Amino acid sequence: MDTSAREIQEKQFHDAWRGYNQEEVDDFLDHVAGTVDRLHRENVALQQRIHDLDQAMAASRDTEEMLKKTLVTAQRAAEEAIATAKSKAEQLISDAEERARESEKAIEHRTAELEQQHSARRRDLDSELEKLRSFESELKKRLKSFLEEQQRALEQLARPEVRGPQARPPVDRPVAQASENLR
Repeated sequence: MDTSAREIQEKQFHDAWRGYNQEEVDDFLDHVAGTVDRLHRENVALQQRIHDLDQAMAASRDTEEMLKKTLVTAQRAAEEAIATAKSKAEQLISDAEERARESEKAIEHRTAELEQQHSARRRDLDSELEKLRSFESELKKRLKSFLEEQQRALEQLARPEVRGPQARPPVDRPVAQASENLR
């Protein structure tokens, strides 16, 4: 059965013929009541801290799941963009070659001119393909940097001696930052 500080302070002892010194008993009971009261307050504060940390961990798990989904989506988008660009490049090259063959059959004296156009088109496509590769590389770097930053933030949340329970980052910040990094 738990005893509160108030019950200790209000406890009455009956006088006995060779009993204890009443003043010493009262002083000791006051000391015990103060200790019980302090321990009760500490227990309540620790329970609140545990509750706050549980909420922070839940928010961190949600953020981590969202980051995983964002990464998968970004990887798919990059792969689709590359596949589309390659397909378009192949189609453009194929179209240019077909036009060159048809023109060669129809007008022999324009062969040299069409070959020049074809070469220029190929250079343009190669240039576009190189730009896409550069874009893919930059996107991967940004995603990696963003994920490392989020990992550092999660590690900060996991160390209670570094941050207090009120120093949690807002949950919406990683979402906005992820959107900004993907632009």
